[in-house]
Amino acid sequence: MDFSEFVKKVRKDLKVSQVDLAKALNVNFTTINRWENNRVVPSNLAMKSLIDYCQNNFIDIPEELLKQSE
Repeated sequence: MDFSEFVKKVRKDLKVSQVDLAKALNVNFTTINRWENNRVVPSNLAMKSLIDYCQNNFIDIPEELLKQSE
């Protein structure tokens, strides 16, 4: 699973909008849109925030994404 698919899955699983996810991660909603459309790769800090958010919401993180965040 690539990063854009994972972001979409997280939003779908938690039933949140791009705006809601952006607020939770303290980024602009356009950032979430760009991630989902595979236009931008997240910074290390943003990736860490997303991983923490997922862990706090009991969402499994694919191993390959965890390796990218190291």
